[in-house]
Amino acid sequence: MESVVRQTYAREQLEIVVVDDASPDDSVAVAKRFLEKHDVDNRVVAREKNAGVAANRNAGWRLANGDWIQFLDADDLLSPHKIELQARVASTASDDVAVVYSNWQYYTLEGDVWQPTGPVNAPFVDRDPVVQILQNQSFGYVGPTLIRKSFLARIGGFEEKPNLGEDTDLMLRLAMAGGQFREARSAEAAFLYRQSPGSLWRAYVKNVDAMRNLMGTFRRAEDFLRARDSAGRLPEEARAALAVRYSKWATFYLENDPETYQWLKTSLQGLGLKRPLNLSPALDILSRVIGFENAVRARSSYRKQRDRFRTSR
Repeated sequence: MESVVRQTYAREQLEIVVVDDASPDDSVAVAKRFLEKHDVDNRVVAREKNAGVAANRNAGWRLANGDWIQFLDADDLLSPHKIELQARVASTASDDVAVVYSNWQYYTLEGDVWQPTGPVNAPFVDRDPVVQILQNQSFGYVGPTLIRKSFLARIGGFEEKPNLGEDTDLMLRLAMAGGQFREARSAEAAFLYRQSPGSLWRAYVKNVDAMRNLMGTFRRAEDFLRARDSAGRLPEEARAALAVRYSKWATFYLENDPETYQWLKTSLQGLGLKRPLNLSPALDILSRVIGFENAVRARSSYRKQRDRFRTSR
């Protein structure tokens, strides 16, 4: 909230909606005390039962009075110029523009100090959003964006089910609904995305339902792109992007979700691949010799034997 009230944008045009997801501490009281000290329209909603990220975000944007929505998770930060920069672009955007976005940077703990770390990510998806979102894995977080409320209403907001890529899912559905995307250029990062050990996505990586729904996100995008072509063909850049997206978690699905893995295997074959892309050097070499599935099983067996040996010492 401090990063919101520090915005260079006119405060009388801002509104803060805090949705507390059944916090076990005094978060609601802290939020109310903070907002009482600052002259900004606000409301604090305390939910009695944990509803999850998607449901809370949906509750927030539906309560908001503004035409453009800034989603901000409790651990992330807005740079002071963020809203002013993007509001300037939004004010002249045509009605079909659903998303205004800017660059962003990771925010990590270095010693005892939180600070921006690594390169400034500056994705560009204005030309063909569905394809370019698939191509660019540094795009998809909702924090670096402003989203037109009417477009959120058009698609129903976030899908309220676990999904490792729920932000990317929202962006792809906005694009597939005809929403256009506009970059608001910035010399510095407009948004800081905090990397915390307890982040929800780290738990979702181990959640079979969340991982299965991630593949559903990309499956819908592929179906959409094939439907754009009279012969059901994919543009080469979309084929390459989907191959990377499908390959990334292939090992997880093989070991934890056989049904999704079989679909994934068929999809990769449909894209012209005999095995997933971007495997580790050792796994890639072994896959060429005995096949990907046998290679993963051999690696798993080796690791179990190694762990038993270490435990017995």
